[in-house]
Amino acid sequence: MISTSADLTRKSLLNINDSSNGALLLEVIEERIISSLGDKPNSSISEIAKDLRVNRSTASKYLHVLRAKKKVAFRQVGPVKLWSLEEQ
Repeated sequence: MISTSADLTRKSLLNINDSSNGALLLEVIEERIISSLGDKPNSSISEIAKDLRVNRSTASKYLHVLRAKKKVAFRQVGPVKLWSLEEQ
């Protein structure tokens, strides 16, 4: 069976999680979200989740953590939150 990059990403994230190092997993996902928003500002949670290949609720959780750290912000457009990097 041939592994795709998505499979390898999932496996590497699972291995990080299995090593009981939650802080490292947090940093990896946060860095990936910041990178994604740097490439595609004003993204919805669904778009970010698809780009990172994680569950929508996982992306939402980490976006709110980054918001608390004042690294990202969102603006509400109807029912959708559009996320972008916090202006420094």
